[in-house]
Amino acid sequence: MKRIAYLILPVLLFLSATCASAQQRSYPEDMLNIEDATFITVKYKGASPSIVDFINALINEEDGIGMPMDSGNIIDAWNHYLRNEKQEPGVEVLVDKKNGYVRITTEHTEDYDGEHHVYKGFFESCFWNCADGKHKLLAININLSDNGRYFEGQTTGLSLSLYDNGRHIMWDINEEELGLDIYPVEVYEYNDETKQYDLKDRESGRPLTLSAEEYWKWSEMKPIKVFWLPQQGKDIICEIHEGSKCDTFTHVWDGMRFNKKP
Repeated sequence: MKRIAYLILPVLLFLSATCASAQQRSYPEDMLNIEDATFITVKYKGASPSIVDFINALINEEDGIGMPMDSGNIIDAWNHYLRNEKQEPGVEVLVDKKNGYVRITTEHTEDYDGEHHVYKGFFESCFWNCADGKHKLLAININLSDNGRYFEGQTTGLSLSLYDNGRHIMWDINEEELGLDIYPVEVYEYNDETKQYDLKDRESGRPLTLSAEEYWKWSEMKPIKVFWLPQQGKDIICEIHEGSKCDTFTHVWDGMRFNKKP
């Protein structure tokens, strides 16, 4: 009897580990259900799409859901790259097909109120092959800076899309389901009745109410969350800038999701 138990136990342990591994190597059904989702078809030649094919699909999307708003300079730079044309002054395009990575940087200067401003824009995109063998994960990331200080805009931030290898389509997904917290450090709301801003103090957690003038002074020093995608490696870097202070975290890719590490 003991001998039978010794023989059965390893089998049960193996099956348990296999089931756990299979569970970890799959996405929840609600993420894969695209009946109500808006998806983009990715056209490509060869065995699988490259980062160039993914960017082309985003830019050529007729419904306007592919690229973020106000992305005209990014699209212009990409079209110049495809046509092998000279880029506009201050624009650089890096395409690393081997590592599945694209970066477009823009820079322009402007003088107002007696100050000289250097604005920089950083557009990044890369993708990961998922461990389930059925999907790829595409990331789009945009950062903006003014004289070296990052700021939030309509287009800034990180977004993810899931690509189905069999159906050749991709759709937006909730970043939090894959372990990423993309939302701003500070959360605030504008009160139309009082014409004031309601927010939470980062240090104490207490709610604050600021006038418009107080808010704009506060916004110049508020913490900003900035992401950087990997050109080499697989992990995403997150920086939280607050004045001269910068805290850095790493979101480690495990083949299906990200795990935050300090």
